[in-house]
Amino acid sequence: MPITLTKVSSITAFSKLEDLHKQYLSKQDLIKIPQFSDKKEELDFYLNLQNPRTGAFMDENYPYFTYLAPTLNMIEHLEILSKEVGQPLKLKYPLKFLDQINSPESLNSYLDDLSSVGKLASKFKAPYIAGIGELVYYEEFERNGLYSFSPEWKQALLKWLDQHQDNKTGYWGPQLRGNGQLLNSGDLGCTFRIVKMFIDEKGKNLNPEFPLRYKEQLFETTLKKLSVPMPQDADSDEMHDWSITRSQGIELLAELWSSAATEQRASAKRMMEDLVMNRFEQFYVSAQGGFSLYPGSKEADLDGSQTALNLLDKVGILSPERKREFWEADFRNISDFGIRKVSDLNESDFSFLENWTGINSIRFYASAPPADNYESGILGLLYPRQTQILDVSDLCNNVNRYLNHTKQTYGMWASKNEIDQQIRSLYVKPVSILDKQTYLGFANDLLKKNNKLFLIGFDALGIPKYRVEFSAE
Repeated sequence: MPITLTKVSSITAFSKLEDLHKQYLSKQDLIKIPQFSDKKEELDFYLNLQNPRTGAFMDENYPYFTYLAPTLNMIEHLEILSKEVGQPLKLKYPLKFLDQINSPESLNSYLDDLSSVGKLASKFKAPYIAGIGELVYYEEFERNGLYSFSPEWKQALLKWLDQHQDNKTGYWGPQLRGNGQLLNSGDLGCTFRIVKMFIDEKGKNLNPEFPLRYKEQLFETTLKKLSVPMPQDADSDEMHDWSITRSQGIELLAELWSSAATEQRASAKRMMEDLVMNRFEQFYVSAQGGFSLYPGSKEADLDGSQTALNLLDKVGILSPERKREFWEADFRNISDFGIRKVSDLNESDFSFLENWTGINSIRFYASAPPADNYESGILGLLYPRQTQILDVSDLCNNVNRYLNHTKQTYGMWASKNEIDQQIRSLYVKPVSILDKQTYLGFANDLLKKNNKLFLIGFDALGIPKYRVEFSAE
């Protein structure tokens, strides 16, 4: 069975950490990724990294619980490569390491072993996160025909998770051995993964025998964790973890949205606005059009850009479908300022804009956009007041500018192609960015050319709040 940090001597544990640190600094014996001539060569390279004795994509000298995450990550990558090569995914060796936990009894022993830690181990990233948080993705093994688990095993996993959900926070995570206290009110990343075992993306229970419990507490705890400020002077791992868990937390809120109270939804909206503001204020590099991974950097990069875009997608700014899921009531309650017949527009015709409170951007259209696609047909864009949050039409075109000029192809986890596809999926044509000196002439030109002009005001999350139509006399 697995050996956790709490079951080895502190001397051995710290010695291992010291060895790892020296190896990281010296780069000695680290695997170097070569330049591949084609995808088949790349596929063969990664297949050869599998350990023939364990079947894991991990050094067998490391604790057992560390095998899961890198193996799952590698299988995901190999699955993509296999599709590109045009052949089914087939590993060189069986995943023998999973045999150690393939019965309900051995599984429960493994889960119990990782679920609690002593005081020393609580200072480190707990084995629970890598050993249990990743286990919920066991279907990755089954989907590719690489391993199979019995129905009894799957039932045992659900039962254990159900019994170990904290009733005060609704969260999962490592407990302090002795008093059973949940460390740090639970782990957001683990909970994000585990919840998917109980409900689908719409919040419906997947198993009638094990419905998701403590939904109100789950929502409230997630709000609290997402409201924790960005860590100051954080290293790259801490910053990456903080950024990733923001997106995971919002995804978790989306899955719990149907059961959330009105007050909770309002709090969630304020929190999302704060996260979006933080991402633009601290990470957006306006001169280049992309985002950096680290706050205050003057250089955009692919990892930072994809991290930011993922966050904006989760809150709905880049996803019209998600936006409606969150704010359907807002879409139904747009303040309509009616139809105004004019021959020539002047500044006094726009005096009503003073009453458009809470607006981040105003879009100009020649015809009314369809109710399910406000991102189509945008011709002009006006920011009525100083803001650092870009409208989606402005953002997409700036990110395209960044992609066209960056020399990066891959980051640590992001790729140029993935970001390009994400932007293209929304497809917003280039628009005219207006200001107080140019908007009036632009509006008159549109009105004369089309006999109609539509203005719609959007808040920081891209939710339509006001609209008005001008018609030529």
